Amino acid sequence: MMRRFLTVLAPALLCAIPYEVTFVGLDNGKALDSIRDAADLISLQNRPPPSVNGIRYRIAGDIPNLLKVLHAYGYYDASITSDVAVEDGLAQVTIYLHTGPQYTLSSYHIFHGDCTQPPEIACCAPLTPERLGLHIGDPVQSIHIVNAELNLLFELSRCGYPLAKVEKRKVIVDMETKNVEAAACIDEGPFSTFGPMSIFGLNTVKPKFILDRIAWQEGLTYNSDEVQHTQKRLLDSNLFSSVLISHDEQLDANGQIPMKMRLTEAKHRQISLGVFYATVDGPGGVFTWTHRNLRGMGESVTLNGEFSKRYIAGTLTYKKPDFWVEDQHLRALAQIERQDITAFLAFTYRFATFIERNWDIRTDFSYGLEMQHINVADSASNGRYNLIDLPIFVRYNTAEDLLNPTRGYSIVYQPQLFQSIDHAHEHFIKQRLTTTFYLPLIQKWFVFAGRIQVGSIAGAKQRDVPLPILFLGGSEDDLRGYRYLTVSPLRGNKPLGGRSAIFLTAETRFRFGNVGIVPFADFGTVTFREMPTLHAKWFKSVGLGLRYFAFFGPLRLDVGFPLDRRHIDPAFRIYASIGQTF
Repeated sequence: MMRRFLTVLAPALLCAIPYEVTFVGLDNGKALDSIRDAADLISLQNRPPPSVNGIRYRIAGDIPNLLKVLHAYGYYDASITSDVAVEDGLAQVTIYLHTGPQYTLSSYHIFHGDCTQPPEIACCAPLTPERLGLHIGDPVQSIHIVNAELNLLFELSRCGYPLAKVEKRKVIVDMETKNVEAAACIDEGPFSTFGPMSIFGLNTVKPKFILDRIAWQEGLTYNSDEVQHTQKRLLDSNLFSSVLISHDEQLDANGQIPMKMRLTEAKHRQISLGVFYATVDGPGGVFTWTHRNLRGMGESVTLNGEFSKRYIAGTLTYKKPDFWVEDQHLRALAQIERQDITAFLAFTYRFATFIERNWDIRTDFSYGLEMQHINVADSASNGRYNLIDLPIFVRYNTAEDLLNPTRGYSIVYQPQLFQSIDHAHEHFIKQRLTTTFYLPLIQKWFVFAGRIQVGSIAGAKQRDVPLPILFLGGSEDDLRGYRYLTVSPLRGNKPLGGRSAIFLTAETRFRFGNVGIVPFADFGTVTFREMPTLHAKWFKSVGLGLRYFAFFGPLRLDVGFPLDRRHIDPAFRIYASIGQTF
């Protein structure tokens, strides 16, 4: 039996006529892509028929489907012819698409289910064609009319009609005027208000956490925007792997629509371990333990530890979401830190409380109260300091991506007011203004990125400010290539730090598929003056970076070369991380 099958199949494969397909007469790129997707001539091209008649049979089978595609794009007068020519065993198939004019949309109306009278809808904004995504006078496409119906149901659900349905679609094609009149005939259903809520799937999260985050109130007009907002808030809490909010298909005895919420809780405890190697810190490791659902109310506690040859820190952080108002969070932390670098050996004990708020999608800020004990040794300015300070952070960001921005800009302002606990007359303010911008010169494949950082410490003499708070250049964020945090006036091998600083960075980011090349140049100056000045010693560095664009973001490797190399600086320095430099 197998031998007989092979005997029949082998001649058929040997006699198959390969072919190439060309479509002629259609300039609409999207429509042509849809034509190719719908054609068996294309999808079965790797299985050619054994004869020219077989090719013609495929063409005949394709024509009805291809005409449907052309009608969907408004070519209602279209016709199709074809030609097949065989030369040297290869068939050249030409499909002639005689499209005729593309019809335009002349009107779009909304009717009640009988398609004769407009519906009586209260509280809704005018349901104009433009609001539904249609533009009168534009070429008509079936997909746009279908999308308009979906938009119509969405608009109705935003103003109290979640049970609305499209009963009938009405499309009139005028072959003389080449216009199309379209209409949606709907059953808007009853006007609905939010009814009682039933919650399913809770395990350790308390129902109060859910109820506090529901955007609507029972008895008020149903609005699908508030349903989506509630779903997003619950997913953003990281307490749930899925959140499904639905409603019944009919009103209850009180004329309200009962609501249902089905939740799947995520794992609330997490432990992570990691190792790293850095040219500054040497080998090191990190440890993190997190509990995201303290007291069943979405409060989190995180214990973080990091250690390396030059840096050891342990931090305990508590965070309470939606503190007092929505999108405002309370964060408190206690931290012990040891930093052993060329500039100093410092032990820092920090206690802080912050209020963090997302003002809108582009703006966020925070403010807080912090107490620090800093013990500085092995530096050009040793000492013990007890400080209380008010840190403030304000950011406006239009960049579209955190790890790989290609357009937009951001502005960050960080004022920090310090008061000495030991000496009432010692107080000062540290300010830092950072601006970044991204210019896509050739789409996303060639981006020019720049950053300007300006800093100032005013109100105290330099000797009264702890060295770790003073400005020091030379890190992966500024003046790459110089010894870590040493760019400032020196005393021997020890940097003195500065009360003002300017750092400039320019990068040209080239991308070729998943690989990128980034030439860069850094400039900076650090001085004793309170206010930044251009008339000072400027340090410069250049370098080259490589990027590999993984699914989670770019992997970064930079090599920086100091152009104003001092006796304490290496010939070059290597930096590796995840994400672009800024």
